[in-house]
Order: sequence, then C-alpha cells, then structure tokens
Amino acid sequence: MAKLSLEEVLEKGSGGEILLLGRLELFSKEEIENFLSVRDLSLSCEYSLATLAVVEGRGLKMPEELLSEQAYSDGIAHYRLEELEKIISATLKPDEVLMALKLGKDKERLLRLLSNEYLSDDFFLRLLRLYEWEGSELMDSEQDRKVLIALMQRFLKLSIYEQDALHSPATLLRLIRTTNSPRVLEALLDLPSFEFRVGKRRRISIPQAIAMRSILNQSTLKRLLRYRDESIDWILASNPSLSKELQNHLWKQRASSIGVALASNPSLNEELFEELLQENEDIVKVLLESQPIDTLRFKKILDSCSSDLLLFLGSNTLLSREVAKKLSSMPNSELQKSLASNEGLDIDILNTLFEKEELHIILAKNSAIDETLAKKLFDIADPKILEALSANPATPEYLLQKLYDFEHFDYLKGLASNPSTPMSLLHQLKTDHRLWLILQKNETFVKEANREMGMR
Repeated sequence: MAKLSLEEVLEKGSGGEILLLGRLELFSKEEIENFLSVRDLSLSCEYSLATLAVVEGRGLKMPEELLSEQAYSDGIAHYRLEELEKIISATLKPDEVLMALKLGKDKERLLRLLSNEYLSDDFFLRLLRLYEWEGSELMDSEQDRKVLIALMQRFLKLSIYEQDALHSPATLLRLIRTTNSPRVLEALLDLPSFEFRVGKRRRISIPQAIAMRSILNQSTLKRLLRYRDESIDWILASNPSLSKELQNHLWKQRASSIGVALASNPSLNEELFEELLQENEDIVKVLLESQPIDTLRFKKILDSCSSDLLLFLGSNTLLSREVAKKLSSMPNSELQKSLASNEGLDIDILNTLFEKEELHIILAKNSAIDETLAKKLFDIADPKILEALSANPATPEYLLQKLYDFEHFDYLKGLASNPSTPMSLLHQLKTDHRLWLILQKNETFVKEANREMGMR
C-alpha cells in the first residue's frame, strides 16, 4: 500500500495523534496543536497505539531517536517538519494573522513568521510593516540582522556561493538596485539609517539609493519628498516615475539645482518643458540634450532658443526621426559633428551624414552604424578611420579579423578594448603584454576568463 502524504493523513483526522519530535522552528507547539485540533487530531511527544504519523524536526535528542526508531519498526509513516510547516502556512489568513499580531503584540510569533519562506511575498511585506527595528542604524542588533537577512533571502536570488554576502550591507544595495518590485522598495524605507560606500569618497543613504530607481510608486515618491532633503529631491527630480503633480511641486520649491535635474527627466510634463525653455542657459542645455524631442517640441525650441543652443540637440539620443532629419540638413558643421556621434539616430540619417568627408572618423566611432556603413568606412582605408572601427562594437566580425591581420598596433589596441572582438582573437591578443591592461577592461574577455576559472 502506497504511503499517504502528510496532507492526506491530516485530512482524514480520525482522532489519532501526531508524534512530533525535534526542535520547532516556524510555529510554536500551541499553534501546531490548534491546527491539529481543528482536524480532530492531537499532538503528542510520546509514542502510543494512537500514533498515526511521526513528524521529525531538527536536533533530535537520544530519547526521541529511540521513539522514532520504534515507530518506524512498527510501520508508522515518518514526515519532515518542513512538510507540516508548509501545510500550516498555506492555511493562514493574512488579515486574521495581522490583526492578532497587532492586538496581541506577539513579537516572537512575528519573528517566526518573517522567517517563514512558505508565506507569499505580499504577506511578508505586510508583516514587515509591523516589525519595529531595534537599532538606530542598520544591523545594530542581532534580531535586526536576522530580519534583514530574511528579507534579502526572499527578494534576492543568491547562489549557494553567495550566502555569506547576506551579512554585507552591499547586498542590501544590490537588492535596492535590482528589485523589480515597487512595494519592496517602499518597505525598505522603514529600515534603520545607513550609508553605503560607493567609490572612494562618495556615500549614499538608503533613501537616496531608492530615489534613483525608476519603478517607484506614488506613495514611495511622496514619502521620499517628506524627508525634505535637497539631495533626495535632486535625485527625484530626474526620476521618470515622478508624476506631473510632483514635478510641479519640486519646481515650485525653486532649489538651486532642481531646474537642471528636472530638465534631465525624460518624463517631464509639457507645461514644465515650456517653462524651463525660458530659464537660464544651464537648464536649457540639459533640456535640449535630455528630453524626447518631437516636431512640436522642436518648433517651441526654434521659437525660444538661439542657433548656438541648437548644438546641444545633436547629442540627444531621444530625437524623433523627423527632427533628426531636419537637424542633419541644417548648414551647421558643429551640429552635424554632434549628430554623427549620436547613437540614437536611424541608419538612413547616418548614411546622409556619411556624404560629408569630415564626419567619417566620427561615424566610425558611432555604435549605431550598420554593417553596410561600416564596410563603406573601412574601404576608405584611412588609418584613423580604421583605428576607430577596431574599437567600435558595431563593426562586423569579418572586418575585425581584417583589422587584426593588418598587425597595426593601434588597431590591435582597439580590438583589445572591443567587446565584440571574438574570443579567438582576444586569446591571441593576450599574448602581447602591452595589451594586457586593456584586455582586463574588456567585459567579453573578463567574462570568459572568469568562466574558465570556474567563477560566476
């Protein structure tokens, strides 16, 4: 006869006993007893004729080991405690649990629930709001560390080799920068204060790091604004998730740098775009370089800005095709040089710019070129153009091979830095000690080197 699952044993009930051995973890003895009593079952720590099943946790003591062996020899089915915990977890009703925790202020139960991996992410985040952090700074207390680790384990998919990283604040910064959950980011605002080191001299706080994410919901944005911190406001001003209402709110404060930050926000509302066009040159420059520009906005720019300022449109990767085409036809050599290096332009516009000889070297550096344009530039056979093509990730592989075959050191340096250079060539380049420092910065080469050494 096939062994019943633990869930089937519990469903049958029948007034028997469940023998529980070992250390409890996620649920207290009383909670397990309440769960079983609803199913006409009782909890026991002694083996008897009424025993229906044995549930084993960790850390069995010697007397418990003997009970387990006796029950096994009598044909009593054994199950892991994790199976029972998972079944009980599935029966919990979040609203009822949260209300009981609020009324009873049962801190121990809250801590057990926060370590329960079987609960949904939504349930976990609701529980986290009830937790009162002990330390004034992150990881000040052992209990805070445990809760923080439970949070990171849940929302960061770490490999078995990365578990030690859970004890590092840098892993929390990784969570902030990589999570796709706006609710997780909002929950992290409740953490104790902490500043991450990013670089040799720069530090950022948890709210500053959160403010940099573009997936923030409106409640998180409003909470960040309530800090009344100019550095946070500046970060938020350039955040594309900022609503029209909150953009206007920040602009009304007129902090010295807010206008420049707002001008860099790709989701800037139209009324504010028009208003910023009338501001000082520093704001207008950023506006022209950063904003999506369609024909309607282009007309407003022509009506408001001098021809000198139009140069800043050339580097804007968010130009509409129509606007880029109009700019490319303007008799302004500096503007056309700026356009030739713009990686956001359509290939047909880049082909139009190719007609001007003075733009060839600039185009050869532009990663937006296609194979046909790369070949046209290659066929010019100008050493400076070839040097630029050797470092351009858009240069097709067969041309990179030809550049390697020239054995020109300037081309080899470009190939060593180019992430599109095939590994077969990079392996040959690594024999030249002069290129070693360049190769160490090539992401393709480094990734392959790490793979060969068994690193992730």
